[in-house]
Amino acid sequence: MKHCLVALYCLSICLLFANCSSKSVLYSHYDKKRYYAGELNNSDFSVLRKLLTNHSFEGLKDTLIIKYDYNKETCWDMLDQQDDAYIMGFITRHKQTVADILSKRKNVSIFAYREPGDNINKLKKWDDSIIIDSSKVLFNLLFKDRTTCGSSIMVMPDKRYVFMRSDSHSEILDLPADRINNVLRIR
Repeated sequence: MKHCLVALYCLSICLLFANCSSKSVLYSHYDKKRYYAGELNNSDFSVLRKLLTNHSFEGLKDTLIIKYDYNKETCWDMLDQQDDAYIMGFITRHKQTVADILSKRKNVSIFAYREPGDNINKLKKWDDSIIIDSSKVLFNLLFKDRTTCGSSIMVMPDKRYVFMRSDSHSEILDLPADRINNVLRIR
């Protein structure tokens, strides 16, 4: 009996350590490290455009915006407790927001991706507009630094980009031009 308790205790400690050692970080709205800028090299830019072309119905525009969500995410755990119609309302409103932005900003292509896996919140699992990054090419190219609530990137035609960590509500879609330019200048 004593050996069983010791084994159970050790197992509990191991599980606790495994759960606490998550590499996913939550960046707050005012965190200075939430945004950063960079520039893709020619090879990465080519890979990105080729990948996105395969999932574009209208052809790629000059500015690319990608929202990426992760497997084993906890961002929407509380929403998962709501009834299905409530969750579907969120999905419908988000799709309408994206459609509205695309109708106003003719030079922008918007994509939503998620990491493959079975531990996905309903909000992301049920949204049929989210593309599963089954080969994890996009993950390895741009999104391997996990953040809680996913991340987003806006890639300009000149290969410069603005990256936004912990972008739970796709705020990058509403990022004003002056904020984009400020982030690009800080680079």
